[in-house]
Amino acid sequence: MNIKGTFYFDPSDRIYAEHFPGNPVVPGSLIIHAFLKALKEEGINEEHYIIENFKFKEFVSPGEYTFNIEMLQDQMKCKLFKNNLDLTKPIVTGTIRK
Repeated sequence: MNIKGTFYFDPSDRIYAEHFPGNPVVPGSLIIHAFLKALKEEGINEEHYIIENFKFKEFVSPGEYTFNIEMLQDQMKCKLFKNNLDLTKPIVTGTIRK
């Protein structure tokens, strides 16, 4: 099973005034939180997760992004893409384990 959708990181959010002034970047913790929230919205709500090997291949600016979570037996493979530009080259990858 795969979970697919979009994340929207609102450019008007005050966090971007500090992270970083003049060149806003979505913090990695917010991206991981978005993946966890997507899992919860699908009814997958574990008390504890192990976050592994998240790699950020480029800075993520505020805006809209496509995501995919591949559900495997004991882990979820997460990928974030520039919104529908190239769904073969994720800009963020990582694993969430139950």
